[in-house]
Amino acid sequence: MIEPISTAAAMAIAKIAFDKFIEGGAIELGKNATIAASEKVQKLAMVVWSRIKGNTKAIQVLEAAEDKPEEMQKLKNYLHSLWKDENSEFAQEVKKLADEIHFELTQIEDNSSMTQINRDQSTGY
Repeated sequence: MIEPISTAAAMAIAKIAFDKFIEGGAIELGKNATIAASEKVQKLAMVVWSRIKGNTKAIQVLEAAEDKPEEMQKLKNYLHSLWKDENSEFAQEVKKLADEIHFELTQIEDNSSMTQINRDQSTGY
């Protein structure tokens, strides 16, 4: 039994949530993981874990997906069945966390200053 949930299991859950709720899917998840995003991934996994921890079959599917990437489809099917009703409180909570992770991953850190020099009657556009 996974208690607390492993990073591999958390990432598997997050990838599936991204595929379901975020346009562009899980591609962004692997590109630019930050500490803040990693903490949110862990939080997302704990939300899902709290929902499935009494279900022996669900735990077996999660553990299998953690160890064997080919088992990921079973986990995906199971989680999608939990999120089938996108208006449910659980699905909304998962979507909110996936959105927050997406926001963290897509922030562009730009500390540069922009200077425009206009010469000889130029307008700057």
